Amino acid sequence: MNTILVNLILLILYTYFGYFLAVILLGKLFRKKVLKENIEPHVTLLIAAYNEEKSIAQKIQNSLNLDYPKEKFRIIVVSDASSDATDDIVRSYESHGVELLRVEGRVGKTEARNVAMTQIEGDIIIFSDATTTYQPDVVRKFVRNFADPHVGMVTGQLIYKNAENTQMGIGQVLYWKYETLIKKSQTAMGTLTGSVGCATAFRKSLYTPLPKNIIEDFTGPLMLVLKGFRVVYEEEAICFEETTKKSKQEWDMRVRVIRGGMKGMLHAKKILNPVVYPVPFFQLMSHKILRWLIPVFMVLLFIVNNYLVMTNPEDYIAKILLALQFGFYMTALISYLLEKRGIHLKLAAIPLYFIVLNAASFVALYKTFTSELESTWETNREDQ
Repeated sequence: MNTILVNLILLILYTYFGYFLAVILLGKLFRKKVLKENIEPHVTLLIAAYNEEKSIAQKIQNSLNLDYPKEKFRIIVVSDASSDATDDIVRSYESHGVELLRVEGRVGKTEARNVAMTQIEGDIIIFSDATTTYQPDVVRKFVRNFADPHVGMVTGQLIYKNAENTQMGIGQVLYWKYETLIKKSQTAMGTLTGSVGCATAFRKSLYTPLPKNIIEDFTGPLMLVLKGFRVVYEEEAICFEETTKKSKQEWDMRVRVIRGGMKGMLHAKKILNPVVYPVPFFQLMSHKILRWLIPVFMVLLFIVNNYLVMTNPEDYIAKILLALQFGFYMTALISYLLEKRGIHLKLAAIPLYFIVLNAASFVALYKTFTSELESTWETNREDQ
């Protein structure tokens, strides 16, 4: 079999399976623990919102019910020039201590948070989204990690709820369980190189303002690692989000997030020095850069495989591999067409999600080098 074909297969297998197994093994070898103690620093929960009138009241109620001393806990909603009833709903909770910080001009979530961070106090800041719900003990689970002076940021465990049992939701749930296992092992290796944007706590003194068109979920942690601090995963800090329901919603979100990640990688490119940052370099190359390149590998694999079959019809291994690729892609296509009709096949969830994820990576890769990433976006919640 052609060497190029074999190498492409090995790259794809390593990216999704080899790295997964390697990071679990390395986590068990390193076993770098986090010093945890029940401490009570001053905490500010910063909720980012733009036209979230449908969810902001529920989010505020959930936040008010969190188990933490009220005199050491502030709830601030930063509204990015919301044009619906979001701000009025937030103001209705002022008597409960909830504060509204409105940023004019529709600057985007990252810049809105940059502005908010210049006006708030607190030892620990928690970034949250308006659609995320927290378990009551989440703040205590976050802050106990900061007893360790080497910890600069803590990210929680996000659990996706797939209430309608859609195939896109099934794919998202399975994918996130896979990602969660990686986060746990990366922490044991020393540090994460990413966070859950809707459930991230960090030391305010370490905050680095970011360019407005960079998504902070990925770049924020890298800036802390560059400063010499650990980013760790706290599996008992549990939060919940609803899954996307349709391929189009997942596609839009993934293109934006992956472009933001690529832009952030360029912003924090110093971390790609394997001599100075060996563990982050290994994680980023395997878990991010190679994964972003998977769609390129897939296209090349299909082309090389076709060429081998056409030039050597007796190569049965090449024929089997090509048939498997056709079968995988056809399953994803059929799944997508059935989804358009409201029919969901659980068995086809993984092929469809895999194709959506990697097609989004391909488009994001192209757009990263051909256009500037916008700092704002419209979230479509109508179909969710």
